[in-house]
Amino acid sequence: MPPPDSAATRAATPTSFPEDCKQVLQGLRGALTSALATVGVDPARPQDMARTLGLHRNLTWKVSKIVTSTDVFSVVPHIPGRSGMEILNRALRKAGVEAAGIKSIKAALDDFDRLVALHGGDRATLELVAGGFVPEAAQGEALVSARKAAFRGNSATWSVQARVLLSLNIMAPSAEDPRRVDLAQVRGLIDLRRLRPDVGWPLFRRQAWDESGLQPVVDGVPIGKDEHSAVPLLRDFCSPDLPELNVVHLGPEVEIELPPGEVGRTGEQTCIYGVLLAATGSQYAEGEDRICELGCNLSTPVELMHSDLLVHESLTWAMRPRTDVYGLLHGGPMHDHARRSRFRLPIETEVHELGRGLATMATPHVPRYLDLLSHVFDALGWDETRFRGFRHLVEYPPIPAVALMAMDLLPEEG
Repeated sequence: MPPPDSAATRAATPTSFPEDCKQVLQGLRGALTSALATVGVDPARPQDMARTLGLHRNLTWKVSKIVTSTDVFSVVPHIPGRSGMEILNRALRKAGVEAAGIKSIKAALDDFDRLVALHGGDRATLELVAGGFVPEAAQGEALVSARKAAFRGNSATWSVQARVLLSLNIMAPSAEDPRRVDLAQVRGLIDLRRLRPDVGWPLFRRQAWDESGLQPVVDGVPIGKDEHSAVPLLRDFCSPDLPELNVVHLGPEVEIELPPGEVGRTGEQTCIYGVLLAATGSQYAEGEDRICELGCNLSTPVELMHSDLLVHESLTWAMRPRTDVYGLLHGGPMHDHARRSRFRLPIETEVHELGRGLATMATPHVPRYLDLLSHVFDALGWDETRFRGFRHLVEYPPIPAVALMAMDLLPEEG
């Protein structure tokens, strides 16, 4: 009959994952701490540990993380495999750790293998499960790493990728009706690369919705004057060899497509377009419609989503934007707030206020970005010094999804 606290007993009566993980990892941490103390090695100094035990610093760095980390869930990705632990045990035995100490480490590792089998099925899955319990900052790092892997997989699957997805919205009080808002929208894919020559790609999809559902998209007034394209391109900021794009109307939506072409870096394309939507929305809440939302569709594998908002100083209600990212695998309507909340993704949502004017909007991610902004403001005839900027960046955003920047409208008139 096994003792009450043995691994066999816990396997027969499994506890919840958080409690089981804490118990197992604390056991491994305790066994390693005791062994290192026996040979006079400081676990907080992995380089000294490597020299003293004759080990590679990558292994001692992992051991240091296990022993010194204050959060056991963040330790899971750092636990060496069986071969690495065997190398460690041989070095500890050679340094003078007795057989009982080595046996404790091996028993703790057996317990960890049980944890993997019971709660994850494999190491990679267990790391994902544990990642949901780490502090938000560390969790964010793990999720970015997972999304980077997804970016590579999606690039291979769809045979297309881009460096940057640009989403720029500029809001000003309407010249036609001061109760409403004029909205300038600039969208771009920077360094889009095909990985197969027969691949055409939907670059952008424009949608509009309110509480009642999708509404027909208003074409808007082109910011750029391009007589040779049906798309309102900002030609000075596009690739000079950009081919003719296709415009497809899908019911109330509009899709802009890039045709097949050359592959790899030599076939990279940058495409940026801009439109002005005059008097597009009210500044005031109306019935159930109490939020202004500006969306950026995420449908292309990209390294970075670069989302900027510039707000006229008079629109004080729009000076506290917030963001969320929602998955679209379910295919449901985005206007259904109650339903879409179930598909909110764990994405960093911090919006950074950049200050007044265009000089604060500089970025290394978009070539000639300040020139692009100046061009847009000159075309609109708006005073750039009266606008305040906000920025939201997401590395390797998931697809298919939509990133929404939301602001509370003013109370209903009257």
